[in-house]
Amino acid sequence: MTNGMTAVGFSVKPMRVGAEIVGLDLEKPISDATRAALYATWLEHGILLFREAVKTNAQHLALSRCFGKLEMHPMPEIRAKDEPYLIELGGSRRGSASAYVYDGDQLREGRLPWHRDTAYTLEICKGALLRLVEVPPKDGETLFADSQKAYDQLPEATKQRIDKLEFKATLRMGPFQQSRPGALWHSVRPATPEEFSGSAQLWAGKEIINRYPSVVHPVVIQHPETGRKSLYISPTYIDTFIGMDQVESDALLAELAGYLADPSNVYAHHWTPNDVMLWDNRRFLHAAMGFDPQYHRTGLRTTLAGALRSGRYFAKPAEDFLPAANIND
Repeated sequence: MTNGMTAVGFSVKPMRVGAEIVGLDLEKPISDATRAALYATWLEHGILLFREAVKTNAQHLALSRCFGKLEMHPMPEIRAKDEPYLIELGGSRRGSASAYVYDGDQLREGRLPWHRDTAYTLEICKGALLRLVEVPPKDGETLFADSQKAYDQLPEATKQRIDKLEFKATLRMGPFQQSRPGALWHSVRPATPEEFSGSAQLWAGKEIINRYPSVVHPVVIQHPETGRKSLYISPTYIDTFIGMDQVESDALLAELAGYLADPSNVYAHHWTPNDVMLWDNRRFLHAAMGFDPQYHRTGLRTTLAGALRSGRYFAKPAEDFLPAANIND
């Protein structure tokens, strides 16, 4: 694609990581030619920004379907009531607000470390389109890390070491488990009542977390459409690398996370209302920097079907185990 307006109705503005789509009019139906050009641009860049482009849920869904079929998120609790292919981030569907203090002095709500969506399931999703509806006046950035570029930067000896390696992943919700290798901070504690008067209880209890038994995925994958290799790890959910003790495993995770989070591989998005970020979940990880809890931040997100089917259970589930994807509201 060129930087100028094309015959398919948009132009591409490359960013240091990813690209911005300019001039796409979602008030009009999306043609097959536009759909094909958008998809090719996405595969090339991995993340696409549509700045202030989507005003309605119908537009959000139509744009999402340019990149494949949609699937319902495996957590029914966060699906939007009137549109199950959308999930709600922030707001009342996530339960009471919670705020924590990071690195001793940063009071933040909604902070998440580096992760790949649904990496705690057997079938890690293909991608997602996130639109923020309500944006705090400051902070609240989302970071995206290119795990393809990170893999390319690895020493050859490290590539050989991890080529056939697997990792064990388990769903983690608690911030106390989010200061290990791959996080963006070193310490986490609950806010005191004086610091934040809201509830500090997590919305997800043990009964939800227990729906997702530990799974195993490869550390390196070959993208099924581009053929390029990527680091497939999701630091938030990694327990250990298979065959390593915890000390050795954490050291390797810290090394790999360092490449992922290198500034040359990261794009930080500062949101305005109705921005949409699309990412290839097979290639990119993301993290949320959080925001001052006196403000609000709400969003809607679709999930793209078409997983690599790369996972297996770490241990055989119980006979009465019901996969989360089959649990209804």
